[in-house]
Amino acid sequence: MRKRAFATVVAAIALCGISLAPAVAETTLTPVLTTPIQGMPNTEAKILLFDVDPGWRTDHHIHPGQLFVYILEGSLQLDVDGTDPVVYSAGEAFYELPDLGMVGSNFSATDRAKFVVFQFGEAGKPLMIAQ
Repeated sequence: MRKRAFATVVAAIALCGISLAPAVAETTLTPVLTTPIQGMPNTEAKILLFDVDPGWRTDHHIHPGQLFVYILEGSLQLDVDGTDPVVYSAGEAFYELPDLGMVGSNFSATDRAKFVVFQFGEAGKPLMIAQ
């Protein structure tokens, strides 16, 4: 009897077109901390957590402050103007010079990427400026 009831529920779900697969996740940006730096007027630090979809890609941009990135999961590709693309994977970190044009991407078609960004610079400046 239970097998028959289960088969009936599965058939009804299939006929209605209801998917049992999880919903598609979205890219998220979670601010962790923004704080002024004591003894350094008009200077602040920001820490942000990114969780990005497969195929995620930034616009061409610059960072007005000093930027450090630590990869928690997946991989990121960094294309800095005038240099060859570099791929960073989980457990790796990198530093991005301010005011250099670049594009960052999760080049994977299937895997998400999670990374922490630490920016240090002039208070009130955005994390990135599109170009």
